[in-house]
Amino acid sequence: MAEKDWIEMMEQMQSIRLFARLNVRRKRQSEHFSAESLDLLSRVALAREPLTPLILCKQTGLTKPMMSKLIEELNGKGFLNKEQDPKDKRSYFLILTEEGKKELNNTYQYYLEPVYKIWRHLGEAQFGELMKLINLANRASQE
Repeated sequence: MAEKDWIEMMEQMQSIRLFARLNVRRKRQSEHFSAESLDLLSRVALAREPLTPLILCKQTGLTKPMMSKLIEELNGKGFLNKEQDPKDKRSYFLILTEEGKKELNNTYQYYLEPVYKIWRHLGEAQFGELMKLINLANRASQE
């Protein structure tokens, strides 16, 4: 398949950037969390099994140094604990603390409001299609 014209692709990239800028909330001055911190905490909270930093790097696309910095920051604030993996002493699992759960519950509304707004505007079916396409694009980008 022939490559698309770079000007057209740049316009598409600008649309993607605008979408992200309008819909991914940034940290408020008074908040404890950046969007990345909230993403990490919510992944730990929603996980069906304990997560390691390596698993989180794969899920989020963050580098190991960035992930380590986030984990240390959240651990230092008392929102995450590290629990050594009994099978591999070099690795550890991340556990959300009670304080982390409280902060997560107090913060999620601010960060999720743009997503709820899109869902209300598009309706369930179109929102589902949008998410399906975003997930498809995310998988393609991770290959």
